[in-house]
Amino acid sequence: MEIAFWIIAITCIVSALLVVGVKNIFHSSLWLILCFLSVAGVFLLLSADFLAAVQILIYIGAISVLIILAIMLTREVQRGNLTNKLKIPALFVVTALGGIMTYML
Repeated sequence: MEIAFWIIAITCIVSALLVVGVKNIFHSSLWLILCFLSVAGVFLLLSADFLAAVQILIYIGAISVLIILAIMLTREVQRGNLTNKLKIPALFVVTALGGIMTYML
């Protein structure tokens, strides 16, 4: 039991250091997931099964996914030719839908 604790504790400390030490922010978020997982492992060793499940569901399942999604959405996109050939048809569609919604109100 003590050996398992030390393995999980070292994993948690190393992954926490890698969260702040890695230059790539996406890799940093992956190390954060490992850190959250090792904290859940400590909760399991303490017989706090509910806290471990909450740690996995909320932090790994929701917070980490939100962080990764924010990273992916805010990365700089290479911009090419930004012309849109459908400006005029889109204007007609938006005007028609706006008129229909105004009429329905």
